[in-house]
Amino acid sequence: MRPIAAIALVLAACAAQAGEVYKWKDKDGNVHYGDKPRHDAAMVEIQGDEPDADVRNADVARSAECQRQREQLERYRKAGKIAEKDNLGNTREYSDAEKEKFIALTEQKVAAACAPPTANAPPQ
Repeated sequence: MRPIAAIALVLAACAAQAGEVYKWKDKDGNVHYGDKPRHDAAMVEIQGDEPDADVRNADVARSAECQRQREQLERYRKAGKIAEKDNLGNTREYSDAEKEKFIALTEQKVAAACAPPTANAPPQ
């Protein structure tokens, strides 16, 4: 257990000395961190000492959520059936009416995520 604690301490010290830290998700949804931005990443968040970093992070996050919701909507629209598998491996197939509800709900999420931010609303 001590080696793990030592590694965590070293990593924390390195992170404290780092300038900008870039965070991205790969195509499989795994989160990665690095000192340089990835040109092929789906999303890049800049975390640094810049005063506009929070605003930029909020814009990037909002844009990524908008894109994610649009892609989900497209998948629902193209799917013949929607099925879900639980942790036990049981599959549930949704009816056509339920599929339409998923589409309607996701359309609302797209509208909310892709709407321009209002001046009074705090960044999400």
